[in-house]
Amino acid sequence: MNTSSSFFLLLLLHAAALHIKADDYKTTSPDNKSLLLAAGCFWCAEQAFEQYAPGVIEAVSGYAGANGIDNPTYRNHPGHYEVILIEYDPSKTTYRLLVEYAWRNLDPFDGAGQFCDRGSSYYPAIFYNGENERLMAEQVKEEILEVHHPEWDEISIEVPLLERPVFWTAEDYHQDYYIKKPRNYGYYKERCGRTKRLKSVWGEEEYYCYHDLEAGCFNSTVVNEDGDEVEAEVNVKDAPEETDAALLPTIGVVLVSIAGGLLGCMLLAYIYGKFMSRRKKEEADPH
Repeated sequence: MNTSSSFFLLLLLHAAALHIKADDYKTTSPDNKSLLLAAGCFWCAEQAFEQYAPGVIEAVSGYAGANGIDNPTYRNHPGHYEVILIEYDPSKTTYRLLVEYAWRNLDPFDGAGQFCDRGSSYYPAIFYNGENERLMAEQVKEEILEVHHPEWDEISIEVPLLERPVFWTAEDYHQDYYIKKPRNYGYYKERCGRTKRLKSVWGEEEYYCYHDLEAGCFNSTVVNEDGDEVEAEVNVKDAPEETDAALLPTIGVVLVSIAGGLLGCMLLAYIYGKFMSRRKKEEADPH
């Protein structure tokens, strides 16, 4: 190869390298791995995995899509799903097990959104990175259809298995929303009907198996990527247990309080006005 050809090849390789994009999130340890999941609202997906899935180190809200724009935002993310990046410790869990958890946090029959959220941002999808993960994802799906729910028709399943795209981290105020704003989060999740629908689809027993702080259905143990049985570690952020949903979000409480204060002031003004009117009449006619 002559000098000019070598130079041209280097230019092509450099140009190609400029178009190779990587996730803008780096795992907290080089030994950890990650997977992507689109399960509707990323607030709820984040809570489900951080609180209940074994071996999860962090769940990060963000955006991803094979045809999405660069640097997406909440207000501008055409071509992207709302997703979570799930960072996990392979010595404490496996990709396969987390895909099992992914299905139990999805309505598999709704491809037009999830729960109360509609539109392309909320389409469901389970992503794989490489042939090995693709095969495991397919195996989990087959097991659900053949063993756990043989009554389901595969044609009715509307959650695709897709090759993993680039992940873009969402704005800070979306991260750990269930911890930062528990009242607002609880109100939204309840009104969206997420838990109710998951129980209806999967059955209460199966739902609680995958939403249990004790991992009781797995005897508190899981098998890691080395094939070793290890203790199931969940809720690494030590988030408080879910409580009953608030009757109103925080803004609703504020508005009700303001309205109550205004009504109270109006009532006091009315009483004061009546008192002063009566007093004037008495002074004008002392008899």
